[in-house]
Amino acid sequence: MRRLRNFVLTAMLGGLAVILPLLLFVALARWFAGLLRELTQPLAGVIGPHIAGGESLAFAVAVAVMLAACFLTGILLRTRVGAMAWESIDHLLERLTPGYRTVRDTVGQLLGSGQGTGALRGEVALVRLNGPQSPVSQIAIVTARHADGSFTVYVPTAPLPTQGFVYHLRPEVVELHPEIGFEAAMRVVLACGSGAADLLGAEAVRSA
Repeated sequence: MRRLRNFVLTAMLGGLAVILPLLLFVALARWFAGLLRELTQPLAGVIGPHIAGGESLAFAVAVAVMLAACFLTGILLRTRVGAMAWESIDHLLERLTPGYRTVRDTVGQLLGSGQGTGALRGEVALVRLNGPQSPVSQIAIVTARHADGSFTVYVPTAPLPTQGFVYHLRPEVVELHPEIGFEAAMRVVLACGSGAADLLGAEAVRSA
C-alpha cells in the first residue's frame, strides 16, 4: 500500500512538473495577447473596414504598424535632428501633461534608458540584509550604483519575481555576480530556489 501511494504521488508530481509550466506559459501568453489587443484596438478599428481579412487580420496589421513605428522612432532618435525634436516635445509634454514625467521616468528606469542600470538589465547579486556576517543571503538585481559606493537593489519574491522589495544597501552586504544572467536568476526565483546550486555554484550556496 505504501509503495502504491509513493508511486501515485511521484507520478502526480512528475505530471505537475510538466503541465504546470505549460499552463503558466499559456496563461501569460493569453494575458499578453489580451493587453496587446486592447492597446491596438483603436488602430485595428480604423484599419478593419479597409481590408478584407476580418478582425484577426486587422489586429495583426495593427501590431505590425506599432512595431514598425517603434523601430522607425528609435532610428529617428539616433539622429541629431530627431533627438533635438524629441527633446522639445518631451519638455512640452512635461509642462502640459500631469503625471507624464512620472510615467516616463518609471519606464526609463525599468528598461535602463535613464540613470541606473534598469531592472531588466541590472547585475545579479547576493545581498545579506541582516549584515555582512549573516549566513542568510538573497538573490537581488542591482538597479542603481551611488557615488558613495552603495547600491540600490530589487529583491524579487518567489514564485512571482514581479513582486519584491527595494533596498538601499552598503557595499559590504552586496556580493556581485556578473557571471550570472538576469534570465537565469529569474528562473531560479520562479522555481522557488530550485536550480540555485547550478546557478551559484556549491561555494556560493554554502556561504548563503
